[in-house]
Amino acid sequence: MKRKAVVTSRKLYRWSQPVIKQQFIIRLTGAAILCIAAFSYADRQPGSLSTIKSNASTGNIEIIHRLHTHDAELGIMTSYSDRSLTLDNLVGRAKLALYIEERFVVAEVSGDRIGAPLILDLIGAELDGDFVLVYQEFGGELPSHIAVRDDILRDVFPEQVNQVNIATGGEVRSLIFQGDDHWQFTNID
Repeated sequence: MKRKAVVTSRKLYRWSQPVIKQQFIIRLTGAAILCIAAFSYADRQPGSLSTIKSNASTGNIEIIHRLHTHDAELGIMTSYSDRSLTLDNLVGRAKLALYIEERFVVAEVSGDRIGAPLILDLIGAELDGDFVLVYQEFGGELPSHIAVRDDILRDVFPEQVNQVNIATGGEVRSLIFQGDDHWQFTNID
């Protein structure tokens, strides 16, 4: 019994030694730094995904913009110079929808000239988990040759990459906007 008490005392004595405490703290700090470094490499790049597709039941073209909520909130806060904006309320989602309406354009191409922008009706916005979805609609069919410009959040995040998928006739065409890209063109068959 005495022996057990001595062992327990030794364990307490060893732990209280300054060298062992210092080594433990150094190892714990090193592990924390490694975890932080691993998470920083896993950080995602800002981006958006816009999908243009036909709705068979209405005959209209639906446009759905999908953005990460955090990026979208920072974007509207910066764009409107209002740090109190949040997507948790209707005002924040409405401002985001208006922001996107100004920065996403589809136009008909005639020959080698970009025509007037198509009139896209703004439907609304909603939160979906970690993402926010903004809806637009075009009444009718897309012209056979279009130009698309997607500047969503590119004024806020220089590294922003936006992808536009155009799904028509069982085929999907993708346009990627990054850097100083402006208009991109595609044929709709």
